[in-house]
Amino acid sequence: MQEFTNPFPLGSSSLIHCITNEISCEMLANGILALGSKPVMADDPREVLDFTKQSQALFINLGHLFAEKEKAIRMAATYAAQACLPMVVDAVGVAASPIRKDLVRDLFEYKPTVLKGNMSEIRSLVGLKHHGVGVDASNKDQETEDLLQALKDWCQTYPGMSFLVTGPKDLIVSENQVAILGNGCDELDWITGTGDLVGALTAVFLSQGKIAFEASCLAVSYLNISAERIVVQGMGLEDFRFQTLNQLSLLKRDENWLEAIKGDFYE
Repeated sequence: MQEFTNPFPLGSSSLIHCITNEISCEMLANGILALGSKPVMADDPREVLDFTKQSQALFINLGHLFAEKEKAIRMAATYAAQACLPMVVDAVGVAASPIRKDLVRDLFEYKPTVLKGNMSEIRSLVGLKHHGVGVDASNKDQETEDLLQALKDWCQTYPGMSFLVTGPKDLIVSENQVAILGNGCDELDWITGTGDLVGALTAVFLSQGKIAFEASCLAVSYLNISAERIVVQGMGLEDFRFQTLNQLSLLKRDENWLEAIKGDFYE
């Protein structure tokens, strides 16, 4: 088992700038607060740099893209690259939209710390066959062997960046390390925004000085283990959403939560 250091309590109440979509904005804000950091969501090009310059990490989510937001994303990413600010890019919808795919590939030049997406999105991004529809991954795209090899090649091209791929098994691939993680529960698909939340939590851990690989592993594991602690029998959608946020705030009190991480790690 990979040895990680418990990030709690956080060393400081860092500011996390999220350029994200309106659907999951509130969940991301509450999730960031649950970990002990502070969120801000500013996507107007007239003020986006004012907030990015005050932040300790930047999270870019393509969930609701339009021309002015794309302008704000490019401005914030340019600053992050110049200031060496940790940056997470969530490639939402790239399997369905050439505009989004072109934007994400442009963002590679700004050296994001972590590039995140579901199986179909990342397969599309790296040029593999995929069956994604809209922003959802396809059950036909869960083959990992060819994807792992492609991601290892991309990490050689973009050293220092990690890929975080969500699915039934979550993949984290960096230049020198691979993790295949197995925590979580099917009920996380009941509610929108859980994938987005993983990206925001990754930004929190990056803001605390964690390297990309560790921050990605901690973020996806923290959410999935929180969900595993919910007794879902007889529970409706809204109750599960409430309990997910509730457990996010409680898990950090368990000094031994890292012992619940399930997965395989390779170099």
